[in-house]
Amino acid sequence: MLEFSIKGCRLTIRFSFFALLAFCCLFAGASSSAFLLLAVLLHETAHLLVMCLFHDPPQSVSLSALGCHMILFEGKPMSYGKNVLVSLAGPFVNLLSFGVIALFDRQNHIFALASLALGIFHCLPIEPLDGGLALRAFLSSFLETEKAEKMTFFISLVLLFPLALLGFLILLRTRYNFSLLLMSLYLMFYLVLKRELPRLR
Repeated sequence: MLEFSIKGCRLTIRFSFFALLAFCCLFAGASSSAFLLLAVLLHETAHLLVMCLFHDPPQSVSLSALGCHMILFEGKPMSYGKNVLVSLAGPFVNLLSFGVIALFDRQNHIFALASLALGIFHCLPIEPLDGGLALRAFLSSFLETEKAEKMTFFISLVLLFPLALLGFLILLRTRYNFSLLLMSLYLMFYLVLKRELPRLR
């Protein structure tokens, strides 16, 4: 695990992040993995830039195989409207990157496809994807927090079942592409565990 500070923000890079990177290089190749990593870095940088524009930089950022986790300073919560914009900034930059490459640099198709896939996937209103976080923040702006969380949980599960089915069909057709099915199952487990953990405390 690597840990260091940048202008008061503690950055932690966990071992699982490097393990995931090695896994991608092994199965997708070094060049494809590099383009995917670049799309991810642009995605997360967009979140950070919008947070800084709102003068709400994170206290800590943690990178792992499960994604990027940002924690704000205690006693300085972000408004629901700002949360929506911060959440959608990542997929917006990915989709913008795809559009620019499609118009001006059609040869760089690997990065374009990686940006498109990442942008569309994170627009889905499924927690903990950016679309799900934006949906929860939006609902919380006019509903009680508990009701907004329940509605986000229900919408996420409803959308995950057809997504998992699509992933299963892709696996049957290709005989090797299990990425969508694996991601769908991970998101289902995340939602269930997140809902059950408070009861165990």
